[in-house]
Amino acid sequence: MQKLIDDIKNRVAAVTALKYIDEDWGQLDYYGSGAPVKYPCLLVDLDQAGWDTEGDRTQRGIIRISIRIADMRLAGTNYKAPQSQKTKAGSFFDVMNAVHANLQGWSYDADNGPLTRVLTRKIKRDDGIREMEMIYQVQYMDDSAQPVRSKKRVGVRVVTELV
Repeated sequence: MQKLIDDIKNRVAAVTALKYIDEDWGQLDYYGSGAPVKYPCLLVDLDQAGWDTEGDRTQRGIIRISIRIADMRLAGTNYKAPQSQKTKAGSFFDVMNAVHANLQGWSYDADNGPLTRVLTRKIKRDDGIREMEMIYQVQYMDDSAQPVRSKKRVGVRVVTELV
């Protein structure tokens, strides 16, 4: 699953307006306006996974991935504010749209399904940071628990055994 997170970070790096892209380890949760990020930022993390067994110790999961986008509110959005301020404040949604355009329908490898956005929500804050979270879902095949097998010749037969 680390590869999935790394591939998502690499994919959204195409959104040049983002100044900070990383795994979510709480950068926005406990620091307020002094968060150790540059704005606008994107944080990615695995939200949850439901698993079904496919056999031979392989599981198919539906993984939910959290994409948090945050920016420091420095421009007014009041309808009487200068147009330049309203345009700057609206650029937050341009960043969200660009991230979504890079992730929606994208498959990070041939064995797993495409990402699909299933939820967008505003995160309420009291520190002047505007934050939105988008949840994406992807089908993920996990064969990491499969036993390692080796084949060896015993007389005229080939025998497969667990290592």
